[in-house]
Amino acid sequence: MFQRPRLGEEPTLVTEQPEDIRLWSVTTIIGCLDKPALVPWAAIKTAEAAVDKVNVWERILESDGRDEAINYLKGARFRRGRGERSATELGTAVHKACERKVIDGRYRDVDKADMELRPFLHQFDRFLHEFQPDYRAAEVTVLSPTYGYAGTCDGFLRIDGIDFIFDYKTSRDSLDGQGKPKGPYPEVALQLAAYRYAEMAAWKARQSEVFRRRYYLLNEKERELCEPVPNADHGLVIYLTPEWYTVHPVRCDEEIFEHFLHTIEAARFVLDIGKDVIGNPLIPPTALHDSTDPFAGIGS
Repeated sequence: MFQRPRLGEEPTLVTEQPEDIRLWSVTTIIGCLDKPALVPWAAIKTAEAAVDKVNVWERILESDGRDEAINYLKGARFRRGRGERSATELGTAVHKACERKVIDGRYRDVDKADMELRPFLHQFDRFLHEFQPDYRAAEVTVLSPTYGYAGTCDGFLRIDGIDFIFDYKTSRDSLDGQGKPKGPYPEVALQLAAYRYAEMAAWKARQSEVFRRRYYLLNEKERELCEPVPNADHGLVIYLTPEWYTVHPVRCDEEIFEHFLHTIEAARFVLDIGKDVIGNPLIPPTALHDSTDPFAGIGS
């Protein structure tokens, strides 16, 4: 039986129709988990700006004061060079180019002079040549009305007779801060398990985003057009950097799916229930009866 998402209610979206069910994005749910790697990354970007842009922040300090100079350094992690994509934009561009290559056999609409994107596609070509994957589907939206989530997985492929559900991951930096090769984060197992055990697949789905939270909308007619999620024996991450690629098997079995369901409940608290768990400050009983109390009335 189709039902409303189990995750907390939100204000009605403009694009939502009465017959729609609203499903939370898998990436929105997983985004509630702690990401400890972001802390040193932000510190590194701030330190780089403090060293490389010393003339800039010193001018700001002299002209606008200490607070503005601090704000400039705080925002260093969000700035990028002219013509340079953000990490999200770069990942999206790589994903789209790889999808086009798989579907059309060529990198359609990719500028040959795009030197930021081309190294990633060179590594993807190496993967295609060396692993000879047989793609079964690309960019598949999967939905779980039972648990109230949906997401778009990068696809399903077969290598040497084994069926995989897979995800592309990208990194502009090939090495971490310790000089070791970078690789995917373990949360991808939750992501792939959510996709693998969703109940239905749709080739197109309406999406909406409110306060940086993504939703999928599905009406009855759209549900009727859905198909079963393709079978997958295992999960796979194709990890692309400008210098190399790696292919990582990923556990995304029923046990990992159970952990994803727990993550839904954690997200419910962060995004919904947690907003209302702290009440207004209490008023001391003496303040209600003693008008001489200097704190009388505070919190009322």
